[in-house]
Amino acid sequence: MNLLLDSILYSYAQIFFSNRKWFGGVVLAATFVVPELGLVALLGVVLSNLTAAVLKFDEAKIRSGFYGFNGILFGAAAAFYFKLTPFFLVLIGIFIIITFLVSAVLEHHLAAVFNLPGLSLPFVLTLYVFIIFLTNLNGIESKPFEFTEPEFLGTLPDTIKTYFRSLGLIVFQSDMLSGIVFAVALLFLSRVMFTLSIVGFASSVIFVDLIMPEAGEWFLIFAGFNSILTAFALGGNLIIPSTKSFILSIIASLVIVILTGFFVKVLSGYQLPVLVLPFNFVVLSVIYSLKFRREQSDLVLLYFQPGTPEENFYYHHNRVSRFERFKAVVPELPFFGEWRVSQGHNGSITHKDKWRHAWDFVVTDEEGKEYANDGAALSDYYCNRLPVVAPLEGTVVRIVDGVPNNDVGAVNLKSNWGNTVIIDHGSNLFSAVSHLEPHATKLVVGQRVKKGDTVGMCGNSGRSPAPHLHFQFQMTDKLGDKTFEHPIGHYLEKTESGCVLHTFDHPEENMLVRNLESHKIIRRAFEFTLGDRLSFACSFDGESFNEEWEVKVDIFNSLYIESSAGATASVAMVGKIFYLTGFAGNKRSALYHFYLMAVQVPLCYEPNLVWTDRYPVSKAVGGAVRYLSEFLLVFSPQLHASASYRFAERSEESREYTISNSIQLRGTGLFAFYRKTLDGTLTIDAEGMIKEIRISAPGDRAFVATGITNEETSE
Repeated sequence: MNLLLDSILYSYAQIFFSNRKWFGGVVLAATFVVPELGLVALLGVVLSNLTAAVLKFDEAKIRSGFYGFNGILFGAAAAFYFKLTPFFLVLIGIFIIITFLVSAVLEHHLAAVFNLPGLSLPFVLTLYVFIIFLTNLNGIESKPFEFTEPEFLGTLPDTIKTYFRSLGLIVFQSDMLSGIVFAVALLFLSRVMFTLSIVGFASSVIFVDLIMPEAGEWFLIFAGFNSILTAFALGGNLIIPSTKSFILSIIASLVIVILTGFFVKVLSGYQLPVLVLPFNFVVLSVIYSLKFRREQSDLVLLYFQPGTPEENFYYHHNRVSRFERFKAVVPELPFFGEWRVSQGHNGSITHKDKWRHAWDFVVTDEEGKEYANDGAALSDYYCNRLPVVAPLEGTVVRIVDGVPNNDVGAVNLKSNWGNTVIIDHGSNLFSAVSHLEPHATKLVVGQRVKKGDTVGMCGNSGRSPAPHLHFQFQMTDKLGDKTFEHPIGHYLEKTESGCVLHTFDHPEENMLVRNLESHKIIRRAFEFTLGDRLSFACSFDGESFNEEWEVKVDIFNSLYIESSAGATASVAMVGKIFYLTGFAGNKRSALYHFYLMAVQVPLCYEPNLVWTDRYPVSKAVGGAVRYLSEFLLVFSPQLHASASYRFAERSEESREYTISNSIQLRGTGLFAFYRKTLDGTLTIDAEGMIKEIRISAPGDRAFVATGITNEETSE
């Protein structure tokens, strides 16, 4: 029963590119402004989804409304154009099932062959077959049509009335009240979609007036609702909202007007209505053509499970800001301990032109010196003969050994690179470490090495006046080949106040850097595995409740945490860093506050280690400020949400580890007045369990979740 109800509501919502059940319920209710039309539309969705269930189609797709919305449109259109009789209702039922079959075939074919959505094309094609088929039958009467409107709306300007009629006609509603309901619901659902509906309709009005000034209201309504749907699709639902997508939706309205005029001429001879044919033609053509670009620019096609345009915008830009630099592999620095970057990318000495993406590393003391004594002997240098390790797993493909060390101040230009080990990491990525100690490597060509395995020792061979380590990525196994720009997966930079975490970044000249050292207790706290269960006692706003978490896996074999409070959070482990990549559901849950506190956590412990990350605005900001700011979203985001984290100092007696967090919510532009700060802590006990999640908010309000152990639960 839940499956059927969900499939009905989501199917109605899908007509407006929405995945909100409440919105589907509004659309369903609005169709009953004309009761007989509402009933036949409901018949369409019930029959479609029941057919899909009986034929064992994918349950998730049935629930999402994937198979149902074309049935709604067919049922509504049939009741809109023709008078209902018992025999005619039977015919409608048969063709609703045909609509489902056409939808299943067309949706899957377009997705498999062209990677395109089917939109409402199945409904259009089936209705045309239906109308032509009816010419063979007697006793089927078309329905005289006229728009109706509540008396109190009679004084509205004609253009506004036409806008509401166009909105209503998306679901074949002849009463203007339905269009008003849709407009209000759109305003609550998405400020971007509401704005796009106005822009799409207004553009069609302007273009019709310029191109076809003699066209009547009917033409304007058909062009209007096709333009509105096209603006929804191209302005924010199938393309990430942006200024360019906004302009694209205006340009598309011009094409819609032209195609509406074309299809009216072509189809009128066959007594076929235009319906949403222009919308399908324009959207499918634009989406398909955009797939052949060399670069995405600002017109980014939707590449994830859709939400509202605002959610699409926030998710995409948050993903870009957090993970755009991420690579498939996570290399580490090729040494143990703390080293200084003596020459970075585009260095002033040798890192020029095609060799510019390389690093030189040395070890220095507290005064910044590279050596003890007078530095006249190789043994005076702190980095001399220190181990050099593999930055990634791979296969050794080239070894240069036997080049003697230089005396301090001398260089060997004939053997420029000195002793070198080159490792193939796959996918045309190679790493090279050079100027090594002679005869210090125990490796052979063809040997497999793991990340962190010793490959040699730092020396002073080749073009090296003093001991140092040269490190670069390249795309072949050639000695001294041009460098390839590839970031280090993660590393710590030592500063005067502590340490700063860098992820997929390039160490810069004079930085003091080292690898993360995994801490077993911190790792245990965040190393979630399938089937793990956690329990929390929570309190917020005077309310107390318990919450259960379970770690599950999705169809892509990605872990996520599901909360009994109605929330989920996606989990990812990238090298030695834990990430929460997404959150959905109840924000009055422990899982939501865990998301705020642990959106990124390095699996190490370093007192006063600091790092930063960002949140999608939709996950951190709510209320009127956010909703009002979203009217300007396509031009410039007005709100931002970020956080700074720190490992707190521990006393000698303490057996706990604490992460403190300051979440900054701020506005820009017209919303520069908006400022809000949330402070929180996440405490891990000595056993590696999450002991407490605490976040305070303005007004002396705090959410507190305390971990419950298995022993406490059993008691």
